Amino acid sequence: RDRVMFPITDARGRVIAFGGRALEKDVPAKYLNSPETPLFHKGDNLYNLSPARQAAHNGSPIVVVEGYVDVIAMVGAGFPASVAPLGTALTENQLTLLWKMADEPILCFDGDRAGQKAAWRAADLALPHLVAGKSLRFALLPEGQDPDDLARAGGRAAIEDVISASRGLVDMIWSREIEGGNFATPERRAALEKRVGEIANAIRDEVVRRYYRQDLSQRLQRMFAPEVARGSSGGYRHGGAGSYGAESPRRFAPRNAPGGGRFDGRGGRPAGPGASLPSGPYQAVSSQLAASPLVRGQRSAMSRREALILQCLLNHPWLLHDHLEEVAALDLPHGEAHKLRAAIIAAFAADHHQSPEPAEQSEKLRADLERGGFSQVLQRVDGAITTAAVWGAKAGAAREDVLSTWHQLVSLHRQVHSLLRELKDAELALGEDASEANMAWLRDIKARLSEVDGTEAIIEGFGELSGRFRSGM
Repeated sequence: RDRVMFPITDARGRVIAFGGRALEKDVPAKYLNSPETPLFHKGDNLYNLSPARQAAHNGSPIVVVEGYVDVIAMVGAGFPASVAPLGTALTENQLTLLWKMADEPILCFDGDRAGQKAAWRAADLALPHLVAGKSLRFALLPEGQDPDDLARAGGRAAIEDVISASRGLVDMIWSREIEGGNFATPERRAALEKRVGEIANAIRDEVVRRYYRQDLSQRLQRMFAPEVARGSSGGYRHGGAGSYGAESPRRFAPRNAPGGGRFDGRGGRPAGPGASLPSGPYQAVSSQLAASPLVRGQRSAMSRREALILQCLLNHPWLLHDHLEEVAALDLPHGEAHKLRAAIIAAFAADHHQSPEPAEQSEKLRADLERGGFSQVLQRVDGAITTAAVWGAKAGAAREDVLSTWHQLVSLHRQVHSLLRELKDAELALGEDASEANMAWLRDIKARLSEVDGTEAIIEGFGELSGRFRSGM
């Protein structure tokens, strides 16, 4: 058949079927499996199940990847408890097998839109079957890379970085519901509340259902906390003590910020191509949007926004107290940014959260990172920021200014990456069907990107607590 053959075994290691991968391109079926038999049911088994069970018993994490070759790459990189479905989406029976081996198996998917959708399907599949102590975690690979690519490029450490940034099931569900949304009206906020209520109701276990309702309710409350008026000029700043939850960026469009009123990628009011853009303290280089790794692959230079996010964490490590999961879930496509973020989390978890003074926390964190070989990366982070306008990222900024800066940076970062993913989908759709509808979709996304490009939401009175005044902006 001119195919590479993969033996498929049962839980006791006995060969019960084969999978065959075509050696030539452009064949009708890239993979073929043995037919269903009394011994072999694709939805009731997992590739590498028997060795993975033993490895999990010895303490290795259960990692679910997409295919046979991915499993082999993961095992070769030092993750022996790796498994994969047999050419189908994850099934309930396979989920039961996973939970017999681990309380929280990690599902590792490609970082593209298809991988994200596969993660959401798995989350929906798991929800009704959740019980106390049993859940899933989700890790997304860098876009365009599979486990073999990642292992060849960065070895075991690169895969460990991805695994360590895995997110809980409730975070995955929450991020799906709020992604790309604008909830500026009571009706839209009510619709979101209704959706998350239906999600919680899908959980059969009464205790787990109650805790999901509580968690999602708290996220809604934090996300829609009332604004707090500031100053006689009518400026405003977001209220609350600082934590928005693991995946709850503020979605209200600030005054004077472009693009307010949008609800989703294809609906809402159209973007005006000649819209006037206010100047803001945060700048995004437009060429980097076009060269984004989400569209064209890994870029050579760290973006200014990635550098600003990292500088916030370096100068204000206390942000990690309330935003650790949010930091771990951020999409930082540049390799150095991704590695530095992982090192910051690891160093903070070790002992920096115990330092009494913020300045001391920052000094100890930087010293630890330099000892770990990140001196040049730290210099490049500082070098990527060509203006001092983003005062809240700097050392010495007041806590409330730091929080305002952080929330605005994260919100815009997510907004841009969501648009870039949608741009990729629109380009693929246009390539398959050059219809007026697909062309209009593509134009709308590009118009929204041009609105976001070079602009951050303006916070009136920003920096006052740090001793900076409006005239200095």
